[in-house]
Amino acid sequence: MRLVSFGPRGEERAGLLLGEEVLDLAKADAALLASVLDLLEAGEAALARCRELAASPPAGALLERASVRLGAPVPRPGKILCLGANYIDHAKEADKLPPERPLVFSKTVNAACGPEDDVPYPEGVAQLDYEVELAVVIGRRAKGFTSEEAKEIIAGYMVFDDVSARCAQFGDGQWFRGKSFDNFAPMGPALVTPEEVPDWRALRLTTRVNGEPRQDARAGEMTFDPFVTLAHLGRGMTLEPGDVLATGTPAGVGVFREPQALLAPGDLVECEVATLGVLRNRIVGEPGA
Repeated sequence: MRLVSFGPRGEERAGLLLGEEVLDLAKADAALLASVLDLLEAGEAALARCRELAASPPAGALLERASVRLGAPVPRPGKILCLGANYIDHAKEADKLPPERPLVFSKTVNAACGPEDDVPYPEGVAQLDYEVELAVVIGRRAKGFTSEEAKEIIAGYMVFDDVSARCAQFGDGQWFRGKSFDNFAPMGPALVTPEEVPDWRALRLTTRVNGEPRQDARAGEMTFDPFVTLAHLGRGMTLEPGDVLATGTPAGVGVFREPQALLAPGDLVECEVATLGVLRNRIVGEPGA
């Protein structure tokens, strides 16, 4: 099942992605709650009803995918948690040793945006970069669990682009601001539930900029898998439905290429995770001084 949020920004409602159509869940069943976050919080009974509708969608509730804007599957996640240097080749290209434990940082909620939303080139930024990642979304409230138990608390998987202002990330001496400008976390296009992802390790992550290949790796190459990381976080932190964990990017980011290949206004960035979908985000505006 592929859960989506669709509609104007700030007004998104829950749907199901069915090929080239979106099923409006509220139209299909007025008893279903308005947002994807509401559905996750409602639990398995609501999701089971969504599966029934996916199998037999009412024709009057179907919309052409091309006719609607898709937002982030959870438009306002409570937490956006990210992993740094989680692929050995990416750590090497940054001239760093792989971390001994998950290296976690966060992005603010204003960074969340949809799979085809524009990414603005912020004022004062001069080094804009891409990072394709596999993300997991939390499905229920949890704290103090094992990595095996972590598999039971996720709602599903999605594609994530950890857009980064390298000048701020490295210049500030910490990563928070350089990762948290508006629309610096495109995600989606759908929240794909675990039964559709029998082996997350086999998922292929790729990035293209204006059609040129930049990144290519398998999710199984990451150092700390999503469930080990969630258990690490859950020792002292309560995870909530809709929270997002982005699991790190492989080698090939622009800032460490020779020569550097950073983003420019007008560039089209395509981040793809096989079977999960593609993000297509245009860089808009002008680089800051």
